[in-house]
Amino acid sequence: MGSTFSVLKDTSGNFGIAFAILAVPLMLAGGLAVDYVGMSVEKSKLQNASDAAALAVAREGNISDKQALEIARRMIAANHGFGNAKVSVVLKDGVATVDVSTDKPIVFGGFMGKKSMPVRVVSEATFAFTNYEIALVLDTTGSMAGGKLVSLQNAVVGLVEGMADLGLPEDQIKFALVPYAGFVNVGPDHGPIISGTGAITKAGAKWLDQDAKAQVPQSDLPSQFSRFALFKHLNARWPGCVETRFPVGKARYDIDDIVPDSNDPNSLFTPFFAADEPDKAWSYPNSYLPDGGTPIKGKGATEADKENQLSRYGQTGTYQKPANAADAFLQTLKWKKPKIDNSPSKFYSNKTDPKGPGFGCEVEPLVPLTSAYNDITQTVKKLKANGSTNMVEGVMWGWRVLSSREPFTSGADESDSSVEKIMIFLTDGQNSFGNLNNDLGSGYTSMGYLVDGRLDNLTAASTGQTTDALDNKTLSACTNAKKDGIEIYTIRLEEPDVATGALLEQCASTKAHFFDAPSRQQLAPIFDAIKKGVVKLRLTS
Repeated sequence: MGSTFSVLKDTSGNFGIAFAILAVPLMLAGGLAVDYVGMSVEKSKLQNASDAAALAVAREGNISDKQALEIARRMIAANHGFGNAKVSVVLKDGVATVDVSTDKPIVFGGFMGKKSMPVRVVSEATFAFTNYEIALVLDTTGSMAGGKLVSLQNAVVGLVEGMADLGLPEDQIKFALVPYAGFVNVGPDHGPIISGTGAITKAGAKWLDQDAKAQVPQSDLPSQFSRFALFKHLNARWPGCVETRFPVGKARYDIDDIVPDSNDPNSLFTPFFAADEPDKAWSYPNSYLPDGGTPIKGKGATEADKENQLSRYGQTGTYQKPANAADAFLQTLKWKKPKIDNSPSKFYSNKTDPKGPGFGCEVEPLVPLTSAYNDITQTVKKLKANGSTNMVEGVMWGWRVLSSREPFTSGADESDSSVEKIMIFLTDGQNSFGNLNNDLGSGYTSMGYLVDGRLDNLTAASTGQTTDALDNKTLSACTNAKKDGIEIYTIRLEEPDVATGALLEQCASTKAHFFDAPSRQQLAPIFDAIKKGVVKLRLTS
């Protein structure tokens, strides 16, 4: 037994010898493990850089291979630190493939004659299969004149052309254009055709109140009196503007997209008609007919007062209540043609438009949703600056052109989750009702005169009060539109008013959807940023 113990004691030294022999490969294996972990981290970082580059290239859409490579290299070097990486890019069928490789220095590879190991990753990105319906709601008021309007036109054309260059199928991106000022012009072609006697020979759009049945408080014309027929009588064409719908009870026709229904006249849209105003110099901007002793009475005008006021439009004899609106000109009454003074109005320093029943509707007609991008860009180039700021109508018609409901039905169904409905809303000024120190309280607006009480029942109010009321309506309209699935971007252009900035920020879908542009030079980058925010991308590998 003693010899046995001796043998065991002697052989214990062999473990130290064995460990010494194995130490080098064990240390090498550990070092290689460290290198492996380092390469894994490097590959992960490189993959992130490659993914970001693929998305950046795909976002730009239809660009040259040289441009794609430059974007990818810049993204990988500047944002991720791989300045020496080898980069290649392939664009095919809307897919951007980015191939990136670099050499990762290794610590223990020198034992095998290697100082570095290659790391290579590949990323692919493409556009998500999303359809886009985009309403461009643009302020074209008088304060936009000059460089601001030119900058806006260039930025919008750049956005539309940039989206078109993405190379998506034609129907995947549709644009609508809603220029707004004091009114929104829905297009004169929607009106009826009226005969010389005032009869409707061809009906207009069914969502227009052709027979004047809506309960709209106003100072000038009797109830159920055809504005379309009066335009015909005055040898003037209805220019296409409509007025703000008047809320009745719980039905908020003014700030909600309630479908117009002929069985509910209050839901129909009243055609704009600018009344002949009193012949009092420098108190009214639009006196185009002699009063003949019967000017607009304004506040408190009765139905009889309004009937008597028709004399200045050429009616003679005793007025008879018509069976319908067109019959107002078919009665046995005699009508004479008055001569309109359509000379330029000199009331406003920045507005010299001809006086008449169309005064105030100088805004370009809206363009419903279309994939004919040229229709949008050509109309944008024709925009002119004129009028005051009415954000409520801008927001509401921006919503309506995106809606699948009447009056424009080209929008996708609201339940279609594959469609992004987007409103881009821009203004350069505060809401304005156009308050004036005269018996009517204002010029003619989409809510009539101030004394008509169509703005929250205000019949005498300061400019601050009317602006606050319009701001509240604008915010309510934005809120309702967002509830209906509309994503809203807002832009404040060269307007320092704090309240307007707060309003636009609240109107936007998120704080990131609100852009403040103290300078017109910022418009192009802002629209480019919106384009990148709108276009949804995805990694395919």
